[in-house]
Amino acid sequence: MECLGPQCASMLLEWIKAQAAGEADRATTTGIGRQGILWKSAPYQEEAPAIRTPAELAGALEHLQYSVHRRYQNQLTRAERARLDNTIDNALFKVDRYLGRLDPEETARHEVEVRELREAIREGCERVERLHRQARRADLKLAQLASLTPESFEEFAAELFEALGFEVETVGGTGDEGADLRLRRRDGMLAVVQCKYHKKGVVGSPDLQKFLGTIHHTRSHKGFFVTTSTFSLAAEKFAAEHPIELVDGARLVELVHQAMGPKGRREPESAWF
Repeated sequence: MECLGPQCASMLLEWIKAQAAGEADRATTTGIGRQGILWKSAPYQEEAPAIRTPAELAGALEHLQYSVHRRYQNQLTRAERARLDNTIDNALFKVDRYLGRLDPEETARHEVEVRELREAIREGCERVERLHRQARRADLKLAQLASLTPESFEEFAAELFEALGFEVETVGGTGDEGADLRLRRRDGMLAVVQCKYHKKGVVGSPDLQKFLGTIHHTRSHKGFFVTTSTFSLAAEKFAAEHPIELVDGARLVELVHQAMGPKGRREPESAWF
C-alpha cells in the first residue's frame, strides 16, 4: 500500500520516536550507556572552575601526565613553556581542592599518583635548570673559543653534548682509539666524539676514514667530528655516506643556541671562525 502526504510523514515520525524510546529503555535496563563503555574519564576542561566527579578527576590526572611529559621532555618555545606551566599549576590546584573534599580513604587512593606527578615535575625542573646552566657555560666558552687549549676545547664539547641531553663519558689520553668522548642518549643510541682544535687548516677525508674505524670498533651508532676549523669537500662527501656528523665553527654556534633554547638565545658572536 502506498503512503502519500502528511499522514505518511506523521506515521514515520511516530515510528522513529518509538524506536528511540526502545533504545533508551534498553540502555536503562542494562545500567550502562554507550558513553560509559567507551570512556572511563571525562575530558579535562581547563576553563572549568572545579573538578566535580571521579571521571573528571581521572581526566585531570591524564591531562597532567601528558602536560608534564611534554613540558620537560620536549624543546619548546617560551610561549609553550608558559602555557604548560599555567595548565599544570591550574590542574594541580583543582585536583588538590577535589581530593580535600573526599573522605581520607578515597583520598589515599589517589595520593600516590599525585605524589608521583609532583616528583616528576620537581625532577623535570631540576633537569631543565641543570641543562640550561651547562648551555650557559658552553655559550661563555664559545665566545672565548679562540683562546681555549685543546683540553679546554674537549671540556667545552663535553658540556655542550650534556646540555643537549646526552650522557657523556670523557675518554681522551692515550689509547682513546680516536675518541675523546663517548655519548649515550635516552633512546639507547651510542656515539663517539673526536675533537680537533685547529686555528688554521682544513680537516680532510683521511681524518674521517680513521674516525669511521673508531665508530665501528666501539660499536657506536654514530660519530661526531668536532673542530674549530672547516672540512674539505672530500670530507663532506665522505661523511654524507657514513654515520658521521660534521660539527664545524658555524654548527657549534647552532648547537649552543639549540642547547640554550629560546630562553637564552641571542645573536651569535662568531668572529673567531
